[in-house]
Amino acid sequence: MDVYHRILGKLYEITGGKQSESVDLQELVKQEGFLPSYEDISRQMSRSGWITDTGRGNKVKITHWGVKEAKKSGTAGPDTGRELKKLATRLQVEVKELVVMTEELASDISESKMKQVEKQMASVSKVAEELKGNI
Repeated sequence: MDVYHRILGKLYEITGGKQSESVDLQELVKQEGFLPSYEDISRQMSRSGWITDTGRGNKVKITHWGVKEAKKSGTAGPDTGRELKKLATRLQVEVKELVVMTEELASDISESKMKQVEKQMASVSKVAEELKGNI
């Protein structure tokens, strides 16, 4: 990953992908260890349309294109609260379905019901692992 995408990913992370949030780009570049290249990074990211100057010192905002590029390049990561919230909600739904299936199994113990419960347990486990891997 090049330095521009790395900084874009950090910018996306800090703003949460919100175009209304402003960030001190020079401070961000400094924290990432690229301060000597600040001017070049700022100029290239602006030329690419990923950031826009706010007119207040070194503060910039991520643009729509910056958000899209961060997502496309994978620098945005599933770190966003929205993705984690989706996974947590999906896990909740899977667990509720498992509870219903176990209740059905308790009232009608059969091999087919047990297979459904096992399949749902595997699904719950898969979603839980996916969520765990993104936290």
